[in-house]
Amino acid sequence: MKQLSIIVPIYNTEKYLRKCVDSLLEQDLDDYEILLINDSSPDSSIDIMKEYEEKFPNIIRIFSKENGGLGDTRNFGIPYAKGKYVTFVDSDDYIKENSLNRLCTKMDNEDLDILVYDFVKEYDNVDFIHEQAMEIIDDKHYVLSTPNACNKMFKTSIFQENGVRFPTKIWYEDLAVIPGLVKYTKKIGYIHEGIYYYQFRSQSIMNQVKYNPKMLEMINSINNLSPYLDEYPLELEFLSLHHLFYGNSLRLLPFKKYDELEICLKTHENNFPNWDKNPYYNAKPKLYKLFCMCLKKRRFLCCRLLMWTRKIISRRKS
Repeated sequence: MKQLSIIVPIYNTEKYLRKCVDSLLEQDLDDYEILLINDSSPDSSIDIMKEYEEKFPNIIRIFSKENGGLGDTRNFGIPYAKGKYVTFVDSDDYIKENSLNRLCTKMDNEDLDILVYDFVKEYDNVDFIHEQAMEIIDDKHYVLSTPNACNKMFKTSIFQENGVRFPTKIWYEDLAVIPGLVKYTKKIGYIHEGIYYYQFRSQSIMNQVKYNPKMLEMINSINNLSPYLDEYPLELEFLSLHHLFYGNSLRLLPFKKYDELEICLKTHENNFPNWDKNPYYNAKPKLYKLFCMCLKKRRFLCCRLLMWTRKIISRRKS
């Protein structure tokens, strides 16, 4: 058994792929593997993959599959992972050099099931913003932490022995699964250090410049997550509030997609009619709560004005 498996789904990222793979090779860990999985990419990514496999045959394994999206490609790689631990890296991002050995050592020494670390958001290779992933190290705050697969290391057995897989061909597949992995864990750890570098691109899901109906797939993600969190009802309620109710409003309001927004708001309210009593919500800043109250009353113009105010405040702080 190897120490670590790194699963890298690849689709149309030839511009970024070398930087990604180089970062995974610039590590102080010996016994690990990199699984490069071609999701029928139309560009020359497969040629780059083969080049690296030839140079590093003891570390890199390449696979090709029919196009199925990010979640499907991760799922494809999970059964092939030979490592005690597994992590996921998107092919347009990269990892801090000489960081993997420390992560694996912490997993070993503390017998962790999941280890969380921070993102560094990179904008145009100029601006770097460190994003803290967790506030308190416990199960409940893991559920509420940044719901991304890529800023975490997992025991491979969580996926392989429990049949855990990502939903396929939908957006927000991480939210649908990652918080719910608390169901299969006894101990979760956290390193307050920027390890994973997330490169923002104009065409990324979280940086939309035009409306895409896939934004409504957030509903499917919350529905998929619900069965995992029977023991965490308040946390599930807040995740629905923060991502479906609040978060999707930020995505839909700029396009004045009020009918679509109504679907999101109504879905959340039907599932959690007393959401405004949630303690995590009531601990949020006043502007956050005011925005949610305006959504509750369907005062969308007020919401748009509050969004504009928030942007002005953010610019002044920066």
